[in-house]
Amino acid sequence: MKILAVDAAGKALSVAVAEDGRIVASAALNVGLTHSQRLLPLLQSLLAAADLSLAEIDMLAVVNGPGSFTGLRIGMSTAKGLAWALQKPLLPVCTLEAAAYNALGVGQPEQLACPVLDARRNEVYTALFAAGPGLVPQPLWPPQAISPAALADKLLAAAETAGKQVVLAGDAAELIFAEMQAKLGERVLLAPPERRCFNACACALLAGERAEQAKPAAEVEAFYLRASEAERNRLAKLSKEAEAGGLV
Repeated sequence: MKILAVDAAGKALSVAVAEDGRIVASAALNVGLTHSQRLLPLLQSLLAAADLSLAEIDMLAVVNGPGSFTGLRIGMSTAKGLAWALQKPLLPVCTLEAAAYNALGVGQPEQLACPVLDARRNEVYTALFAAGPGLVPQPLWPPQAISPAALADKLLAAAETAGKQVVLAGDAAELIFAEMQAKLGERVLLAPPERRCFNACACALLAGERAEQAKPAAEVEAFYLRASEAERNRLAKLSKEAEAGGLV
C-alpha cells in the first residue's frame, strides 16, 4: 500500500510517501509559513522524483493538529481535496503523536517523548508519550496547552516517577530546552534538528500501522485545542455587546 502524507501544521512543511512500512520518498522545507505557495509544488516534485503518479496512491494521511491555524487549514484542505478527487481514504494523525514518533526514534525505548509546539501566548501544545511496540507512541498525558514553567514541573514529576529521560521534539523544543534543562538537568534531552519538525514521514508510517481506521475525506476534521485568535476576539466582542445590552 502506497501512502501519501502531508504535514503543514507548523512552521516546517513536509510530505512523504510510504509503502509497506518503509519511506519511499520524502521532501521538506523550513522557510516559514508560506505553505499555501509551496505545498502543491513540493508534492508534485516529490511524486516526480519518486516516479509516481497520484493514481498510484492508495491512501492519504494528514497531520491534523494541533498546530498553526493557517497551516492546518492548508494541509487539511489539500489532503482532503486530493482524497476526494482520487476517491481514496484519508487518515488523520495528531501532530503531537507524529512528533513523538520522531523523538522516540532518537535513542532507547525506555525514554519518554515530549513533543512541544509553539501555541503563542507563552504556551505550548504538548503531551507525553512512552514507546510502545515498534516505538509507536503510547500516550501518558492527553494533548494540552500549558506554560513552559508548568510543563517543566510536570515533566520533572513524570521523569522521576518513571525513572526515565525525556526527549523534547517539535518546533518549540529548542526554544524551551534551556528552561526544561534548568529544572530537569540530565533527565531531559533535545532531539536532533531533523527529528524536531518534519513529521510527514512519521505520519505516513503511523498511518500504515492503522490503515483500517482511514475514513472518507468528508469525515476528517482538524484537531484544535483552543479557538483561533480571530474566534476568541469575536467571542470577546459578542460578550461585551451582551454585557452592554444587559446594562441598558
